[in-house]
Amino acid sequence: MFSNIKLKIIIIFVSTLAYSVHAQITSRSLFNQSTSANDLSLPVEMTLIAEANYPQMMLLKPNGEGPFPAIVLGHQCGGLVFSKSNPQIANWSMLKWAKDFQQSGYVVLLLDFMGPRGAQQLCQGPQNGVTLGRVVKDFYQAASHIRKLPYVAPEKVAFVGFSQGAFIALFNNSKSVRQEFSQNRGFDAYVSFYPPCRIPSMMGPEKILLDVVQKDVEKPHLFLLGGNDNESPASDCQELLGPVKSSGKPIQIHVYQEETHCWDCKSLNGFSKPGRLGTVTYRYSEASTKDSFERTKSFLADSLKIN
Repeated sequence: MFSNIKLKIIIIFVSTLAYSVHAQITSRSLFNQSTSANDLSLPVEMTLIAEANYPQMMLLKPNGEGPFPAIVLGHQCGGLVFSKSNPQIANWSMLKWAKDFQQSGYVVLLLDFMGPRGAQQLCQGPQNGVTLGRVVKDFYQAASHIRKLPYVAPEKVAFVGFSQGAFIALFNNSKSVRQEFSQNRGFDAYVSFYPPCRIPSMMGPEKILLDVVQKDVEKPHLFLLGGNDNESPASDCQELLGPVKSSGKPIQIHVYQEETHCWDCKSLNGFSKPGRLGTVTYRYSEASTKDSFERTKSFLADSLKIN
């Protein structure tokens, strides 16, 4: 456990009090950002599970020849490593998720879309060319990359995202975005842990909230939300996702009524920072972390038709 003082230096979130205008992020605007940084070099060689001891870009595989279902994991806006000067201040929860899914029979690509580009955090907006559109493209490329691996079942590839990664998944699971990026196929299923369904605009003096939810959802999508999350309020997602779900799109929503943002982030338990709706404090919940893991596995087994 590290002190709040150290963590506050590392992870900052924009603090604003009131927003009067809502806008929508378009597929064209995302595509226009997609070349803002160079492509990632995605791993081909597997990391042995015994050597998976630090959160970084890695490829994990179950024992055997496969073919196995696969998951690409998307991290939060703080990245995988929170401090270059103190490597122990890192995103240990993402490493645990990668190992847990590997042990459950999935090939896992833990994608680091910040570290290789020198971005320290994206919580206040793009850094070092790591824009929303660039990261959307990263995940399309990751889906294509992992499908080509000989031990992966190409029709059973999922995207599981957390916070920043969770709302990127909303863009990737959009027909118009997929077509704008000239992709024949995205992922086969999506899971979003505590996504911000509205985000503050980082451009200009106006206080604008941008709606992230896309109406043209294509593939099954599970949303796991925290009822006490005042960084990414569950109410935003329920308001925006409700009509999309009612229109017949394959959306499932579960709210952990007592949980805050980042309920799975054990090393950030008690961390506080300013947020859009006041002070944000993370509370780790072992029970909800375990339950959300089981719900995710059940959802993916059904959506990917895993026997």
